[in-house]
Amino acid sequence: MARLTLVGTVHGDHQGFARTACLLRLLQPDLVIVELSPYAKAFRDSNQISLQRTLNRNLRAAASGCGLPFGRALAHPEIKAIRRQLVLPFEYRAARRFSQASGSNLSLVDYSPFSRKMINMWPEMLTSGNLAFLLSLPRCVRPSVAKTYDWAAETIRGKGHSPAGMVERADAEADLIWEQRECRMAHLIRSILHCTHPLRAVHLGGWQHLAVGGSFPSLREILGIELGQCYLLDRGFL
Repeated sequence: MARLTLVGTVHGDHQGFARTACLLRLLQPDLVIVELSPYAKAFRDSNQISLQRTLNRNLRAAASGCGLPFGRALAHPEIKAIRRQLVLPFEYRAARRFSQASGSNLSLVDYSPFSRKMINMWPEMLTSGNLAFLLSLPRCVRPSVAKTYDWAAETIRGKGHSPAGMVERADAEADLIWEQRECRMAHLIRSILHCTHPLRAVHLGGWQHLAVGGSFPSLREILGIELGQCYLLDRGFL
């Protein structure tokens, strides 16, 4: 574990790809582990074009019903967040490019049952009715990426708790599957490190997995990773 760096990201970071590419060039890991389940990758590979078409079709109807030009609807932060969610995450795309260029190993680590639960919600997310509701929300309803990184830094340092809504859990069932996810990811990471014996390994994933002091152990706590091995994508080591 002393050779593993945990990198916390904000998945909606519009500079995420460039920041991740720069980080990997800086750290030069021989193993990159990405928070992405095999199920989620396969589903996006097979369906992201049709999902984007569904989004565009239903968004046109929603925008028309709201009296908004389609271009303005596309620019709404909530719609942009959905569009990012439907494609392969920037963490994976940047890691794949780095791996192809450097010859480093690339492994995907996440809990497919969790991914399946989240993806099962996408049909409802893409309905015209839901899109119309999102278009009715203020454009500033989401905290900025910079503010989210600030909250993340405090939580990772153990100096505060993330505000309501910052962690993607909403009920006891979701809490349970998130806990199972943390345990499964930790087990897979240990197995990968045992099999590959990297000199420098990097794990790229959401900052929540680096938090401490929650209702159950985070990935970082299960692996026993010290604060000095935690890196926040927008600012460096904490």
